[in-house]
Parts: sequence; structure tokens; C-alpha cells
Amino acid sequence: MESQIGYERLFDPQDIFFSTTDLRGVIQNTNRTFDVLSRYSRERLIGSPHNIVRHLDMPAGLFRLMWDDLQAGRPVCAYVINRAVDGLDYRVFATVVPLRDGFLSVRIKPMDASTRTQVEEAYRRVRAKERELAARAASRRQIGEYGAQELSTELAALGFGSLYEMTEATLPREVAALVAAGVRVPAAAPDVLGPVARILSTVAVIERETNALVYELDEYMRLIVAMEAAHDSISAARGRIMRIGQLVSQDGGGGARTRAQSLAERISELSGTAGSELGGLPRRLRSMHEAVTQLRFAVALMRLLTLMVGRFAQSILDGSEEDAVRSLRDLCEALESGVAGLGPVLRSVSTQVGELDDALRVVTSSLDRAARRLGQWVDARGGNGVSGSPVVDEVASLASQGFPEVRSLAQLAAECRGLGLPYDETATTQRLATIRGALSELS
Repeated sequence: MESQIGYERLFDPQDIFFSTTDLRGVIQNTNRTFDVLSRYSRERLIGSPHNIVRHLDMPAGLFRLMWDDLQAGRPVCAYVINRAVDGLDYRVFATVVPLRDGFLSVRIKPMDASTRTQVEEAYRRVRAKERELAARAASRRQIGEYGAQELSTELAALGFGSLYEMTEATLPREVAALVAAGVRVPAAAPDVLGPVARILSTVAVIERETNALVYELDEYMRLIVAMEAAHDSISAARGRIMRIGQLVSQDGGGGARTRAQSLAERISELSGTAGSELGGLPRRLRSMHEAVTQLRFAVALMRLLTLMVGRFAQSILDGSEEDAVRSLRDLCEALESGVAGLGPVLRSVSTQVGELDDALRVVTSSLDRAARRLGQWVDARGGNGVSGSPVVDEVASLASQGFPEVRSLAQLAAECRGLGLPYDETATTQRLATIRGALSELS
């Protein structure tokens, strides 16, 4: 249901809409919600360039960045203000994915008001600069390239290294808000049989499994963020470890101190192992963060497309869409493409989580063994405050602090490994085959 405030047309979260274009951006297909919001007829939209609904306040640089990502085969998301033929504006969160012969754009109601507001403010600043450049008789290409550079700078200030980084961060939030607003795959009526009923029941299963995966991924990210937040304390612990290794390695005692020397060598070896693993921890965590971010995006995209498939399957039953079967084929193609990329990323996340847990097990084991030998080394060197040796006293002081921050981190890594990811790639592939089979009956 739509409403109007000032010069803006608003719509409900349930009003998801889409369009497809060819490789040049010419509209090939739309759905009724797009037609209604834009106030263009379906006949007018199909065959027109997609910029028919472009708002003049949108920066050319955004569309240049979007096009660059799409040309590279990457999906892209953006907050977009469109203008209908009657002069009213409507805001959307657009997700665009490549198809074999063009692009699919799914638009939903923007729900993350804070991010949208910040991004739109950046758009206004960039667009003002583009207009200044246009006034100096710059070409459209020059304006687009300049705007892309300026917008990239603005996005970096918001914490996004690129438009694709914003895409990965914003889609999971927007889709989660959409689901929280009650948007679901429609349930097939008990008396409905045939291919449409099979599609609805199949995507409902995919939806449930995807929701379970989302929950686990949220837990993964929570634990990773907690581990990243421990960076400073871990750096301090590594500094103590390396300092202990440095100090005991100076032990060059004579025959009377042979045992101390032996202990010192082993302590140096163990502290070196622990320090090396901790030194690589920031790189591991960055890599894990990136992999989980990719996976959350892939799952959110799968979630969104599953919703669309379900809703268009329902439209075949209620007659609410024109050419619903064609639309369903486009949506299923995009869903299959998204699912195909899910398995490799999921396996990468599982592998990295396991490697991190293994690395921290090595660290804690090395520190435990080093700690036992440290006590023996200090005793052998006449420590415990009576040695008079600054080296021994410093080692004793450092050892007495222990390494509780490392144990806390190891516990987080173990929790992360214990989560698991409830996704059966084979079963999902079979479900997609079921949907394809049902679609072939409808064609």
C-alpha cells in the first residue's frame, strides 16, 4: 500500500519489485509494483533505458561505480532515489545482479534509515561537485569518472573502502529488516497442487534453512568482532612473550648452570612459537572477517531472491502479475547463480575458523609449557627476589602476570569452531532442480 508525504511516494516493505535489462541497460521486464510506483505503463517501460526513472539529484558517479562492479561480474547494492513520471520521488534499496544476458534489479523499501541518510548526504555533496564540473562544459564521461572518484572518497569516510564493501555490509542489514517486518515466502494453500505448489513448498524449505544460517553467521561475526577488539591486549601479551624469550636467551651460564641453559633454550623456542602465531593473528582475523562478510552477503542475497521466487510463484495463482512465469525464470536464474557461489565461501569460512582455533591451541600449549620451565629457570638462576640479577627479576615479574588475554581469545576461537554452519549444499542443489522441473511444467 502506498502513501505520500510532500513530494515523496512511500510504499510498504511487502511491496518488493524488480526489473530486468539487457546488457546495455534497456528494460526487458518489470512487475506491477514497479509500474505503479513509477506511474509508467508496462508498455512504456519495456524497451526504454533504465535511466527513465533516474532522479536528477543522483550523482553520475554512483552509476559509474555500479556499472564497473557489474561489468566485473559482481552484484551491487545502492540506496537510490527515483522519480516517477508524475514528478514524485520514491526511495529504494536496489540490488542488481548479473544474468546470462543482462541484469536483474530487485528493489525494496530502505529500512536502515541511519545509513541511508549518511549515504544520501554524500550523494548531495558529490552531485554538487558534478554540477560545477558540468558548468565548465565537461563531457558526461568526464563527469561520471570524476563523480566516481569523489563518491569513493565519501564512502571511505563512512567506513566503506569501495561501493562493493558497502554492498556487502548493507544488504544483510536491509534484508534482515525486511524479514523482521514480516515479509516471508507465501505459504501454499492446502488445496493448491501442481508445479506452483511444489515451488512454494520448496522455497519455504530453503527460506527456513537460510534463516538458520543467518543466525549462525551473526554469531560468527559477534565472536570475530570480540576477537578483533582484543587486539591491543593481545599485542601486549605478545610483547611480554617476546621479551621473556629475549631475556632468557641471554643466559650464557657456565657448567654450573647447564640446566638453566637448557631451560632457556626451550623457553626461547616455545615463546618464539607462541609469539609467531600471535603475530599472524591480525592477518587471520582480517581474512576471517572478510570471508564471513562475503558469506553473510551471499546468504542475504539468497534470502532476498528466495522471497522473490516465492512471491512470484504466488502471483501465478492470484493473477497479480503479468508474464509471471517469465519473471520467475529470471529470478530462479539469479537464485541458482547465488547458490552456486555460496558453497566455496562457506567452506573457506569453516577452514579459516578451524585454522584459527588450531593456531591458538598451539599458542596456549606453548605458553603452558613455557610457564612451567620459566619457574624452573628462575629457581635455577636463584630468583624469587633474592638473585640480585635484573634479568632474572624482570623475567620473574613478566611470568607472574601470566597470559589471561590469550586464554580468553582461545575460548572465543573454540566457541567459533563449535558453531558450525547448517547448510547442506547437495540438498539445496536438489531443491533447485525441483524448482527448475516445476518451472518447465509451467512454460
